[in-house]
Amino acid sequence: MICKQCGKEIPENSNFCTFCGAAQPVTEPVQEQAPQPEAPAPAAEPELVVEPGPAPEAPPAPELVFDLPVPEPEAAPAPKAEEPAPMPLPDPVADPAPKEEGPAPMPLPDPVPTPGNGPANGPVGGPPPVPPTPAQPAGAAPANGGVSYDLLLKIFASLCAVVSVITALKHVGYVFNNLRLVLGYQEFASLLYIPANLIGLVGYLALALSLLLMAFRRTKENTSALAFGIAGGAALALVSNLLGWVLSILINIIVYQFFTFRMLLSAFGDVLGCVFWLAVCLGGVWGILVLMKQAPDYKTIMNDPAGKFAVLMDALKKGAGEVQQQAGAAAASAKSAYDAHQAQQQAQAAQYQAQAQAAGYPAVRIQTNRSLIAYILLSIITCGIYSYYFIYSIARDVNTMCRDDGEKTGGLLAFILLSFVTCGFYGLYWEYKLGNRLAANAPRYGITFQENGTSVLLWYLVGSLLCGIGPFIAMHILIKNTNALAAAYNAHNGL
Repeated sequence: MICKQCGKEIPENSNFCTFCGAAQPVTEPVQEQAPQPEAPAPAAEPELVVEPGPAPEAPPAPELVFDLPVPEPEAAPAPKAEEPAPMPLPDPVADPAPKEEGPAPMPLPDPVPTPGNGPANGPVGGPPPVPPTPAQPAGAAPANGGVSYDLLLKIFASLCAVVSVITALKHVGYVFNNLRLVLGYQEFASLLYIPANLIGLVGYLALALSLLLMAFRRTKENTSALAFGIAGGAALALVSNLLGWVLSILINIIVYQFFTFRMLLSAFGDVLGCVFWLAVCLGGVWGILVLMKQAPDYKTIMNDPAGKFAVLMDALKKGAGEVQQQAGAAAASAKSAYDAHQAQQQAQAAQYQAQAQAAGYPAVRIQTNRSLIAYILLSIITCGIYSYYFIYSIARDVNTMCRDDGEKTGGLLAFILLSFVTCGFYGLYWEYKLGNRLAANAPRYGITFQENGTSVLLWYLVGSLLCGIGPFIAMHILIKNTNALAAAYNAHNGL
């Protein structure tokens, strides 16, 4: 093979000249076709000789002969100094999230395949399915803010229980009234009413307890037992009223030989009132249980009364235990708060005592043995003169014990003159202010009083209607508090 560039002989089928490095054209050999006997051979065409022209200049290629030196590759041209390399762009910074004006919306759950949503159920593109509402416990408030049937049952049952307790207390009064008639007026016919009243007492108490358990201790398991207790208490209350109605008719006819149709209607009206009230209680509780879908049927309520009674006793026992625990915790908390209050009051009393001793006040022992009986007797014996001396001594001792509070209790002269001018109203105001002053200064000596001037004034005004004993109770409060404050004052001053 001859190189077309330099004319030297090179190996066959070489792509480049080993001497000048010029590229050599490659001629592909023509594949010979097998002669087909069916068709005659085509005529030979004249061979077309193509004169090779000058080959295009190309970069020298490395020689294929291994014993020749291989030229080193040219180094890449250095970048121009005046063109600095571009600096890499910083990473894109995410836009700051806008401030949330409210709580972020909760993400919707993945759509559930439904008819019209999914390849298996129809074309996609409809609105997303609404997530199902979670199931709520029986009696709970619905999600749209509706009324809770459980809370409604608690309120209604509690109100009915309160009314039942009041009615039971009325039956206690009936029992004592019948005993008074028997013992005081020898009306032995009243003894017949006592069993009926006791039955009513038991019935209304059972009704009240069952209603309270229905309100606060109800479960799905004991609902039928509690309904049995409510029905049993209502039945006993109704029997009590019917028995009392029949006894009143019989006693008036047999014993007193007196009977009128008006009396019959009057006694029967009480029975109708009892029936109406029991119907309200039972119907209200039953209706709420029906709305809660937890109302037991009649057969379930009346089946196995002994078992229902045992369940009632167990629920009552557990409820009483919880009440006892809560009462114990409340009592312990109240005791700790009272002890802390007493310690604070004692510290304040010690501070007041130190201030009084530093001021140089003389410590005088205060009388601590005043009594209401002595006040009444001595006032009667002295035709009222001792009552004025009592006012004088009380004002003197209170001003001594409470001298640092910035107030002053009026003496005897002011009491007499202002009571005369105000037609006795100043006397009430004087005792009102005295009660408030005693209650306000008691913490200085580590004690407290439950009564104050308002208590004294109420006993004077309202207690006068109780057979006139109100003013004596008011005076007893003032005497008792004065003696207690005097004892504390003497103890703090070492007298």
